[in-house]
Amino acid sequence: MRRADRSGGEGPLVSILTPSYNQAEWLGDNLRSVACQTYPRIEHVVMDGGSDDGSVEVLEAAGDSVTWRSEPDEGQADAINKAFAASTGEIIGWINSDDAYFDCEVVADVVAFFEAHPEADVVYGHCAQTTAEGALIQLLWAPRFDGELLRTTNVISQPATFLRRRVLGEPMLDASFHFTMDYELWLRLEAAGARFARIDRITAIDRHQAARKSSNILDVHEANLALLAGRYDTRFGPEYQAARTRFYLTQRVAGARLVGEVRRRPLAFSHPRDLTRGLLRRQLLTRRSKWAEEYR
Repeated sequence: MRRADRSGGEGPLVSILTPSYNQAEWLGDNLRSVACQTYPRIEHVVMDGGSDDGSVEVLEAAGDSVTWRSEPDEGQADAINKAFAASTGEIIGWINSDDAYFDCEVVADVVAFFEAHPEADVVYGHCAQTTAEGALIQLLWAPRFDGELLRTTNVISQPATFLRRRVLGEPMLDASFHFTMDYELWLRLEAAGARFARIDRITAIDRHQAARKSSNILDVHEANLALLAGRYDTRFGPEYQAARTRFYLTQRVAGARLVGEVRRRPLAFSHPRDLTRGLLRRQLLTRRSKWAEEYR
C-alpha cells in the first residue's frame, strides 16, 4: 500500500474511505475534493479493485495526498471494509470514486459539528445530485432524523455522511449487500441505538452517470430490500407509499431553498459554468420522466 500522511495539526483524525474501480474519469475530481479540505487532519484511503482504465496513474499522480492500494476485490463493500481496516481516524467519511465533496470547508464544518454535539454518532448533510459532467440535477434535502421515516425510505445520502469509529464494527459493511449496503448500515446503527444528527448544509455530490449501479442492477436492489425487510422493522409495503410520497414532495420544496448555498460557496468539484440553469424548474415543477436525457 502506498501510504500518505496528512495527520498533523489539531483535532480528531478524519479518515475518508473511497472504493474505486475503472472510474478514472471522475476519480481525479474525488481526490481533489478531499485534498482541498481546509481541515488539517485527514487521511484519504482509496481501495482500487485492480482498474485498467488509467485509475492507477491518477492515484500515482496524487502523490502524498492519498493512501491507496490497487488489487482485485469482491466488490464495493469489500473495498470499503479493506479501506476501513487500513484507516485509523476517529471520524469516518465514505465517498465513492465518482462522487466528491461539495466544497473545501465540508470536513472542517463536520468536525466542528461533532465537537459541538458529542452525543452524535452519525452526522449527515444535504446532497447535490449531478450529471456525469457535474451539472446540477436536483438538491437532495435531508430531514432531521426520524427513525420511523428511515425505515420507510432511505433519507440519508451516503456520500454526505460521516460516522464516529466508536459505533462501527469490523467489517464495517455487510458484504452480502451489493446495492443497499449504506442503507443496511444506517438501519443497523439505528437499531443498535446510535444517535443520528443532521448538519444543515450541502456536504457532497452524488454523480448520476450511466455506469452507476442504480442504473444497471435494479433487480439486485429489489433483492437487497427484501433482505432488509427480513432483518429490520422496515416499512416498504404499499400502505406506506403515501408517507414516501409526502417525503419526496417535501424534499423537493425544501431543497429549493438550498439553491442559494450553491451560489455562495466556492465548489470543490468540476462543473459547467451555468451550474444552476434550470435547477429550480427541475426541483419544483418537473417530473424526472420529463427531464432532458442528460439529467435522467
